[in-house]
Amino acid sequence: MKKAFLLLALSILFSCKNESKFDLEKDLYQFSEKMENGDTLEVNVDHSACMFAAYERYNFVKENDTLHLETHSEISSFEKKQQTLPTIIYPFKPNNSLSFENYFKYLKKENRAKREYGSPLVTVYYPNKNQRQYFNDDGLDDKFKKLDKLLSIREKIYPNDKFFEFPEPPPPPPSRK
Repeated sequence: MKKAFLLLALSILFSCKNESKFDLEKDLYQFSEKMENGDTLEVNVDHSACMFAAYERYNFVKENDTLHLETHSEISSFEKKQQTLPTIIYPFKPNNSLSFENYFKYLKKENRAKREYGSPLVTVYYPNKNQRQYFNDDGLDDKFKKLDKLLSIREKIYPNDKFFEFPEPPPPPPSRK
């Protein structure tokens, strides 16, 4: 009987999980430092504009005190294509302006009211506590400025990825006289 009770007590002890102290609203702007092992942060970016439909999802996962990043990109207009980049260690340095943390600070400062139509430019989702943070744009000009800043971060993290690069159009044919 004592062995059964001891086994039950040990199984309860080892099966309990600590709930993360990470809170999206408070910790988003220092997420790489504040996330705990087992935490996941999903960042969805809407690249769509006019006739172009595309999105990206950045998944940050903290395991063994290391923050990993996996990126999935998809274009669903014109030439449909998608890619999932290999998981990497997120290269965060506190004084680096090209980081997701600083990008989120910029988006917070430049956030716009949600429009009646359209979806947010960036949605940050913390599934562990079902929390979301939305960042909106104010039309195409604002959207492209915000996406350009993200592109700089993306190029730093993935310098060899050319998924969103498109070839220059060919020059017009010579005119005939």
